[in-house]
Amino acid sequence: MEKGLAINYGPDMDARERDRARVLTVGALVREAPFPLALLDLDLALVAVSPAWVAQGVTPALTMGSDASGIVALDDQAALRACARDGIDFSHHLHDAAEDGSQRFWRTEFNACRHDDGGVYAVMVTARDVTGFAESVLRAERDEQRLRMALELDDLLVREYDLRTGEMYFSDTAPDLRKWCVFKDDPLEIVHPEDRRLCADVVASRRVGETEVFEFRLNRDDGVETWVRAVGKVFGDQDGQPEKLVNLFKDITDRRRRTEVVENLAFKDSLTGLPNRALFQHRFNEAVSASETLGEMFGLIMIDVDHFKDINDTLGHDAGDVLLKRLAGMLQRAFRSGDTVARLGGDEFAVILRGLRGEADMMRPIHKLQELLQRPIEYAGRSFTATASIGAALHGDPEADPAHMIKNADIALYHAKEAGRNRSIIFEPAMRTELERRVELLRDVRAAIMANEFTLFYQPVVDIRERRVVGFEALMRWIHPEQGVLTPARFMAAFDDQELSLRLGDLALEHSLRQMRSWLDQGVDFGRIAVNISAAQFRSGCLAEEVRERLARWNVPCECLTIEVTENVYMGWGSDLVSGNISRLHAAGVMIALDDFGTGYASLANLRQFPIDRLKIDKSFVQNAEDEAIVKAVITLGASMGMKVVAEGVEDAEQLEALIRYGCDQIQGYYFGKPMPAEQVVGFLERFGG
Repeated sequence: MEKGLAINYGPDMDARERDRARVLTVGALVREAPFPLALLDLDLALVAVSPAWVAQGVTPALTMGSDASGIVALDDQAALRACARDGIDFSHHLHDAAEDGSQRFWRTEFNACRHDDGGVYAVMVTARDVTGFAESVLRAERDEQRLRMALELDDLLVREYDLRTGEMYFSDTAPDLRKWCVFKDDPLEIVHPEDRRLCADVVASRRVGETEVFEFRLNRDDGVETWVRAVGKVFGDQDGQPEKLVNLFKDITDRRRRTEVVENLAFKDSLTGLPNRALFQHRFNEAVSASETLGEMFGLIMIDVDHFKDINDTLGHDAGDVLLKRLAGMLQRAFRSGDTVARLGGDEFAVILRGLRGEADMMRPIHKLQELLQRPIEYAGRSFTATASIGAALHGDPEADPAHMIKNADIALYHAKEAGRNRSIIFEPAMRTELERRVELLRDVRAAIMANEFTLFYQPVVDIRERRVVGFEALMRWIHPEQGVLTPARFMAAFDDQELSLRLGDLALEHSLRQMRSWLDQGVDFGRIAVNISAAQFRSGCLAEEVRERLARWNVPCECLTIEVTENVYMGWGSDLVSGNISRLHAAGVMIALDDFGTGYASLANLRQFPIDRLKIDKSFVQNAEDEAIVKAVITLGASMGMKVVAEGVEDAEQLEALIRYGCDQIQGYYFGKPMPAEQVVGFLERFGG
């Protein structure tokens, strides 16, 4: 991980522990700050102060007292608690006596430190010595109007410009600032070119007797960035005509830098430097407001890195961090400088695009991003690529509610993942209905698991040459209280959900082992039972050990179990993890079958490299006469590599005869038997053998 504020919160840490960890990390930054800075935790206890805090003699008393000796006066107690509890910032003036008896004046700012989700975890305190200002005000000998303006600004440099004669007067303070505040004819000469537009609007709209306050960078030719806060007022003559312009200037460069530090803590992602979730939400609210008041069209894009967890698991978290920073750079290159590109957390990014004319303006940078993602990433001598799923939503209908944009973009992102990832999809209203149905289904599946409504049916696998049952495949069924027996096609979305896929896979393995133990006790010769294993079950990295432990617990020989893995699981992200577990199971005596062969992307090299005992031809090939050549090729391939070939979906005698001619080893399908409850297996075996 990157040094600094990139904290690795473990899954077992509660919110309080995360707050303490974040406070300790920010405290380390405070102790190195070059200006007076202090940090309080949520109990309002002092955690850290900067060297400048001590060196400049700011009072260290941070407890709330009854006198003025503490940095928080008695009447500010409620404000400080509100800052820690609700994140409400506030400022405070205080004074204390120096050792020589003189008075010093301080201005303190209290700002809440927030997590990405907006929660407060600490309070940051900055202090500024304004003693010099107070003394300068006392030295000022100009008229009462100028003195009041100086008091408003908190600083000393005064410039008076006679609008009729062009004569200019400066106070004798802040000589460094005065050097850059001289102009000839145009007041905007002293303003940095990038800030002139804002200042020009202020100058153009000013009226006699009105006071304007604005901030800008000075137009310095030495390249030093200097921020100035200015108060300007035009005074009129007896007839109300403009007579003189009085400006008061204060160098606020240090304050701006302190503000940037606080903003970076509150609004910037520490790893990528992009806006975080809090700033994203602020910019999104601005876009919504512009849409409602000005009719402005804007777009929202949600981006997730495909298989990011697998990247961390296989290449390490450092590689994951490198990828996230590279993606941040790609996003900034693909989108306009005025677009808000934010990291919401983990591998989630979002982009807000303002001022669009149509869908094409939103899709153009998306296509650019997809092109950039095709470039390989180099890390630790290895090269890898990554893809991203992208969901987009466009708001251009003044009658629609733009607040739904985030949900709409999330729905489009979900559809991009469901469609196979590595693609972008724009939200359509029909997607919302589909997602709601999916959410309802997943809720029902969770309830059904708790109610033990899922069970296993068993479909026989028959050896063609020996004409005998050599095993069964365990297939999941949902015994629905209202709809009856449901096949996986009716709840397939559950297998795409990480949590439910893991729970259903665990249920299938445990139920099949329990059933095998029961048959073994009855003396039933069932051969081998094949159980499907999903990608989710490989995530832990110790599936082989878990399977062997369960086999031992149920006292079931390894030779009774067949593990079926689809091509996409075997060859996809984390294939090293899958292969390692499969190799350990194979070495223990568990048979390995490659399921749905021909529908994924396994290659001949993969078949030679991985331990595979069975190739299962997908039923889509078996049932389509036009795929005869594919079926023949797979059977020939399996025979040449010493693998048995199992044809799925055999439903009639014609298909069976063709497979016999091709030399297929085993078949599975309705022709010999449909999937059946466990209690029907013994009777089926007796009838088949008879």
